[in-house]
Amino acid sequence: MVKFAALCLLLAPILHVGSAAADEPDPFAHPPELEADVRFWIRVYTEVTTDQGLIHDDWNLKLVYEVLRFDPASSPAQRERRVAEAKTRYAVLLRRFAAGDTTDLTPHERRILHAFGGKATSRDYLDAIERIRFQLGQADRFHEGLIRAAAWETHIARVLKQHGVPEEIAALPHVESSFNPFAYSKVGAAGLWQFMPSTAKRFMRVDNIVDERLDPYTATEAAANLMLYNYRLLGTWPLAVTAYNHGPGGLRTAQDELGTNDIAVIVKRYQGSTFGFASRNFYVAFLAALEVDRNAEKYFGPIARLPDTENTPVQLPDYIAVSALAKAFKVDMGALKVLNPALRPPIWSGSRLVPRGYALRLPGAQSEADITAAWSRVPTSQRYLAQRSDGAHRVRRGETLAGIAAASGMSLPRLVAANGWNTGHTIARGDVVRIPLPPTRAEVAGEAPAAAALAENAAAAGAPQATPAAAEPETAAAAPPPVAPPPREPVSARQTQSAALLPAGPPTGSSDTTDYGVGPGDTVVVQVAETLGHFADWSHVDSQELRTLNKLHKDAGVRVGRKIKLDLSKVSAADFVAARREYHHHLQEEFFAAHRIAGTETYVVRHGESLWTIAQQRNDMPVWLVAQYNPDVNFNDVRPGTQITLPRVEGINRE
Repeated sequence: MVKFAALCLLLAPILHVGSAAADEPDPFAHPPELEADVRFWIRVYTEVTTDQGLIHDDWNLKLVYEVLRFDPASSPAQRERRVAEAKTRYAVLLRRFAAGDTTDLTPHERRILHAFGGKATSRDYLDAIERIRFQLGQADRFHEGLIRAAAWETHIARVLKQHGVPEEIAALPHVESSFNPFAYSKVGAAGLWQFMPSTAKRFMRVDNIVDERLDPYTATEAAANLMLYNYRLLGTWPLAVTAYNHGPGGLRTAQDELGTNDIAVIVKRYQGSTFGFASRNFYVAFLAALEVDRNAEKYFGPIARLPDTENTPVQLPDYIAVSALAKAFKVDMGALKVLNPALRPPIWSGSRLVPRGYALRLPGAQSEADITAAWSRVPTSQRYLAQRSDGAHRVRRGETLAGIAAASGMSLPRLVAANGWNTGHTIARGDVVRIPLPPTRAEVAGEAPAAAALAENAAAAGAPQATPAAAEPETAAAAPPPVAPPPREPVSARQTQSAALLPAGPPTGSSDTTDYGVGPGDTVVVQVAETLGHFADWSHVDSQELRTLNKLHKDAGVRVGRKIKLDLSKVSAADFVAARREYHHHLQEEFFAAHRIAGTETYVVRHGESLWTIAQQRNDMPVWLVAQYNPDVNFNDVRPGTQITLPRVEGINRE
């Protein structure tokens, strides 16, 4: 049972949050200016439940107007009305104060008046009306998170240590998801570490077949890589943590504007347009979560933590139906589903195969002999060489049978035969092409065709077509008896749909820190992968006009880092920037559709090398990615001995 301390109007005296051992430097600053904010979040995490909430000032977190308590059975609409009524009530009170009416106040109202201090002006009270905010309590969720966290603590600690990331970062999922691996936010963030899709695709596979954000093991690796990237760009761990929410680009702007790395100065003084309540409070919420995590029994009493579940990852050499894997490894389908949350519904329904290269997690410690024996139980007729498709494809403009066959991972004769056509058959836009199952190892080896292939041949000859569920009769017949799987979601639905302990809102920045804006005098600085032709296209002018405007020879190129003057007579600066961003976004999206960042390495530049030649030596390394990891390096003057950071890039199978 969760123990909750008594609630009060104003916050208790400052509490110093936990820090690293005395003989080790603490990577996380605890500035006195932020202690009251940390105290606010400790209170939210330990005293106020999700059936309660605080009406408070969103800037001065010491000022809490009221603790609202809801009927547990009340609807969201009823709660919203209570919150709106409370905000209106305090707005009326503050207008009274602004008008100088401080007579006949209740003790509660006098405490609010005194909280503003004796020098408050009418303007101060009126401004405070705009800052009245509601914060839902999180104590019960935090307690649930403490119970769940133990299942992944060992893995998280090991990954953070391997990457050189401070161990304190292990507390961050308390802020993000309450350690719920199935958590989704309203804005699309998912998993234990609440990755947005665009950021996640830099480090993981995210699509409708596999979403590794939901795998606590893979997502932890990604979180460590992202946090290390933030730290290398920003120079301090408090800023790296804040960038996890706000994006490193925004924090670099804050550093430049304020001329400091001091987290307290940035939190209290930075006025960036997207640096809102969530970004401003992310670091102090993290410090609060760290304090509560380290002193859990102080706040909640004894906690019965879940055991660390032992499992063994096995990398798949082929595409295989999940039912065939469950049978071969003698694993209950429900247990397999719990251990592999990254596999999406099409896998479990059987309409897609578990992809080649996926690290399937099996319960317990599986020996090499166990794994070898299990593979021997998977017939070659059930081991496919490509992902299975939807079963039918409607022809689009410009498509050919050969192209459709290649995209489906099969030969043209196989595709033609499956549709009962001869080799001279032509297709037109709108035609439907039946896509058979991909070839199996048995067929490639010349063994007897799989039963599924025989069914396809029969269908092609005019026999009744099998339903998708029966498309793999060998697998289906051999599958273990149906077992009711444990709930996919081990926590409440409300928890899953409203996971973040901070207010809902998307991270406001991206991992790309490049400045794509237009500077004074309609000028831009040339970035990697840009040409004068790009600037002309985005400006809707002829490139020769830009050459003349910038006094460039007809054959001269533009170097990275050079300032170019634009002609913005035909488009606005905003439209130019939008087109420029879209171009770079497409470049990056296309690259990360087939690659992921698996880590980094430090590289010392040798004589005669440039960042271009260094990138070219690594087949899958675009120069713009090198630039993102080294934003302060002058591409045109990289000298021998210069240390740079290179991402380690791996190909990723997204079939």
